[in-house]
Amino acid sequence: MIRIEGLSKSFGGKPVLRDFSLEIGEGERFVLLGRSGCGKTTLLRCIAGFERPDAGSIFIEGRAVNSLPVERRPIGFIFQRHALFPHKTVYDNIAVGPRIRGEAEQDIQDKIDALLAITRLTGLRHAWPNQLSGGESQRVALARAVINRPKVLLLDEPLSALDASLRQNLRDELVEMQKAFGITFLFVTHDQEEAMSLADRMSILEDGQLLQVGAPEQLYDRPADRFVAEFLGGVNRLPGVVKSEAASGCRVTLDDSLQLLAGGELRFPVGTPVDVFFRPERAGLADEPGTRTGMNRVEGVLEHKAFYGSHTRYRVRLLHGPAVTVQVRHGIDAGLRVGMRVWVEVAIEDTLLYQREKGNENDA
Repeated sequence: MIRIEGLSKSFGGKPVLRDFSLEIGEGERFVLLGRSGCGKTTLLRCIAGFERPDAGSIFIEGRAVNSLPVERRPIGFIFQRHALFPHKTVYDNIAVGPRIRGEAEQDIQDKIDALLAITRLTGLRHAWPNQLSGGESQRVALARAVINRPKVLLLDEPLSALDASLRQNLRDELVEMQKAFGITFLFVTHDQEEAMSLADRMSILEDGQLLQVGAPEQLYDRPADRFVAEFLGGVNRLPGVVKSEAASGCRVTLDDSLQLLAGGELRFPVGTPVDVFFRPERAGLADEPGTRTGMNRVEGVLEHKAFYGSHTRYRVRLLHGPAVTVQVRHGIDAGLRVGMRVWVEVAIEDTLLYQREKGNENDA
């Protein structure tokens, strides 16, 4: 549906997008995740035609659109601020596009009736924008964008101005509405949870370049580099040095008496300073060393325990290393108490390895 090849864009001599290439399939919900200023909005504006790229090509359904004006591109755009017309009702806000194109009023009414039902706005057809909640305004903006039957809908952080509980509900609604409309969504956000809950596929954008593209589970469980790993959620970091290679990964020495086996696809030469990563929820706790194969086990002392309802978070001071965080479902390790000697257990496949960043080689 969308193919972007070698797209570059600079402002005032500062590169914002650097040789950016990406393909998005028809009917896909693709989410672009990144920090503020990484180039997300600039990319959307180039696709929509609001900005002209310095280099590269944009194709929609196999057709190059670089030279097409905004109004001739088969694209809808929803901004962070919904920008509804304050002097028009919900019905008339949605009807703006079809009326500009000269469609028959009865056809417009039929389309709007169907959209109001899908977006659960039927009872608000005659309401004014100042009478709507944030979520209702967002749904009106969505209906106004899709009534024009775009091939692609670009969404620029449309939920960021809403409170947390409302964002959660609207994320679920967006997924259902996208399925009903059958439109390709390209959604940009800086919120990791939002990205992973919405996406069929997603990517991390940093400094104008894609770091990794794939399903949310793939990026979370098998991050291609340490930036992706740290950006997508909490991690524990243990500095070490590669001791040897093994069939299932690399054996890493954390100090003179402790070794871990790190899985994953990354391999490093013996003697390389590295960091071992594992996520808190991928680890377990026990009051005695277990016997399951395929596990790393590290001994420590339980320093802190905090209950969060659905889960409990523990801080464990390792006997040979720094403190780490372990998160377990409520009730699994209920008998553990602060001050106890415990063992942190992590599957080898969940123990990831990345080369130490320059300047931190002496941490181990």
